[in-house]
Amino acid sequence: MQVKKLTSPSIDRRFRLTNPENYSLTYNGLVIAAERRWARGWQASGSYTLSRAYGLQPSSGTTAAGAQVATVGSPPAAFAPGVTFGQDPNDLTNAEGRLPNDRPHMFRAMTAVDVPHTGLVVAGNLQYLSGKPWAKTALINPNEPNRPVLIEPRGTERLSSQTLLDLRISRPFRFHDVGRVELRLDVLNLLNDTAEESIRTDVYDAATVGQANIFIDPRRAMLSVRLDLGR
Repeated sequence: MQVKKLTSPSIDRRFRLTNPENYSLTYNGLVIAAERRWARGWQASGSYTLSRAYGLQPSSGTTAAGAQVATVGSPPAAFAPGVTFGQDPNDLTNAEGRLPNDRPHMFRAMTAVDVPHTGLVVAGNLQYLSGKPWAKTALINPNEPNRPVLIEPRGTERLSSQTLLDLRISRPFRFHDVGRVELRLDVLNLLNDTAEESIRTDVYDAATVGQANIFIDPRRAMLSVRLDLGR
């Protein structure tokens, strides 16, 4: 959506929303999935997605960690780059391309297994995700540091891919007709993947261009207890 301010002085606070003809969003995807239902003490499922999210949106000028939004207006401060995008013709330079949430490859696998003679259940969840796209920019107007211009198509650069493995070990205990208590140990990001989720700047001539500054959460473990009352 594009915002155009009406020119009449008496209606300075009114705006007209239009849909520019050159704005678009195209998503093509192929999903392959397989599932093995619970039997003989184990189950498993997995999927692979090959996709392409392409077009021109108000969020096409956002940063590597920016959100993908489809409208302009007054969203939260984190979406600020999308509010005025397109009002300056320079915003549209190289802006058509991979959208901020484009991840060409996504793989997911899950399994759960009963450990014989122990009462333990071990479950794992593995995810592989391509990194999000970004592109180098230049500041053509030093007086507007928050309005960089793309000097290469979005998707020319990408954040690192992410490989996330989560593990759960659980053991239920039943207390007659009172209920059931389940002890759980969850280990998140077991492989301790350190892929970045943001960079300091995408301005091509900055000393910190492409330098990571925010990372996915490191390996961590959590103990929990679940109580189910009744039968």
